[in-house]
Amino acid sequence: VLSPIINWPEVAILGPGRARLRPVMDGDKVVGRTLMNLSTAFDHRVIDGQEAAEFVSKIKALLEEPEGLAR
Repeated sequence: VLSPIINWPEVAILGPGRARLRPVMDGDKVVGRTLMNLSTAFDHRVIDGQEAAEFVSKIKALLEEPEGLAR
């Protein structure tokens, strides 16, 4: 797993991982789901933790439901 590193003058970076089919539990069954890791790093001198969490939450929601990008 790679960790994104912020280089000046950046204040944030998003590092998407590779999407892979992985086993997950769905009730009492194991099913395959495509999952992807996201790594983020923020300069907390510039970006508040609340803002960073909201950004990550929005990116997650858009990746899960890409139809939201068409709005």
